[in-house]
Parts: sequence; structure tokens; C-alpha cells
Amino acid sequence: MPRRNQADPIASKIGRRIRVLRDSQGLTQEKLAYEGGLKSKGHLSGIEKGLVVPTLQTLALLADRLGVELLDLFTSPEESPREQLIDLTRSMKAGTIRRLIRDGGG
Repeated sequence: MPRRNQADPIASKIGRRIRVLRDSQGLTQEKLAYEGGLKSKGHLSGIEKGLVVPTLQTLALLADRLGVELLDLFTSPEESPREQLIDLTRSMKAGTIRRLIRDGGG
């Protein structure tokens, strides 16, 4: 997908989320791009700025390298309590999540 002159709003939101997850793991753009199988650091930079609309394949590669679910790239915890809850589940143990599901979440 070609680089845009203006950021795409949805791509920008996803790009910001990728940057937050990357920063939380102490990864540089160069390291994530290389280990995530992307074309270049510049390509990742364009994704993070919303100037490149990533394919699902690219997002799956990034999610895999970041050790998160694809869903985690689409959540914005600062935007709603529900998305914050989804984000909190990233650090929960599988047993805790299963218990929440079994108990109906509350």
C-alpha cells in the first residue's frame, strides 16, 4: 500500500497502539520491523504515523512479534472502560480469564 500524504484516522489509531505496545517492550522501530518481518523501519514508521494502511497480514506479523492478540492492535484503552478492560486481560493469567468468563464477569 503506498504511503499517504495525510494520515488515515483509523490507521493512525492502530499505529499509535502499535507504538505504545512496542515502547512498552522497549523495542525500537528497527528491531520490531526486522523481527516482525516488515520491509523496513520506514514502513513501520509509516504505519505508526497512519501514513501507511497496513494489511491484515502485516498486522498479524506485528501482533505475533509483540506477543499480543490481533485484537490488541485495535483497542484503545484510553477511549472506553470496555477497551481498558480488554487491555487489562493481556496481563491476566489464562485461569483468571476463564474464571471471569465462567462467573459471567461480575
